[in-house]
Amino acid sequence: MSRSERSLLLLISIACCALGLICLATADSSRGYNPLARPVAEAVERLYNQVLHSTIEDARQRLPHLNDSEAIDKQYFDDLDSTLGNEDYYSTAYYIFAWINSQLMAQQRPDKLLLEVLPGEKAAIRNFFHKVRPPLEKYLQRSHQSRPELIANVTRWAGQQQDSVVMSYIEFPRSLQAQIPELQLMDYTKLAKALIEGVATGIWGSL
Repeated sequence: MSRSERSLLLLISIACCALGLICLATADSSRGYNPLARPVAEAVERLYNQVLHSTIEDARQRLPHLNDSEAIDKQYFDDLDSTLGNEDYYSTAYYIFAWINSQLMAQQRPDKLLLEVLPGEKAAIRNFFHKVRPPLEKYLQRSHQSRPELIANVTRWAGQQQDSVVMSYIEFPRSLQAQIPELQLMDYTKLAKALIEGVATGIWGSL
């Protein structure tokens, strides 16, 4: 599969996540501000971003030694280094992470880069789910809520060895907001949505 084909499929996949988050945010717009929620959401973001950092840096170090025309272009990493603004930076990092894992998302054979980064990436993801459980449980207790399905899933993902744990991580911002709407994380799909809008504008302009 060419880079352009992978990019298009990736944008479609992320767009589905983004649509789900938009619907959840709209449905939750009438809720009042919850002073307990924001510190917990920020803690979850910090843990989530650690996985993005570790995987991207691992891929950056390995990429020059690979001879793979299907691997991600180095320009993406350069763009990340020049990105300002917290949400812009991490939405770019999320897009790069998703690109690295795009063949897993499409249930296709992994390229050379993914094969090399996958073991460390899955370990980082399991560690994320292990670390994120205590603050979620504490928040649920303090806010007098019960989300047994969420806690059971997080516990299971913390020990999951299969590659599917990557998809659980990618979809976690949406799955978290679906079960605890006030724990709304930053918009990790921001860059992908901007790219989709650009593609749609270009297509519309050519008609």
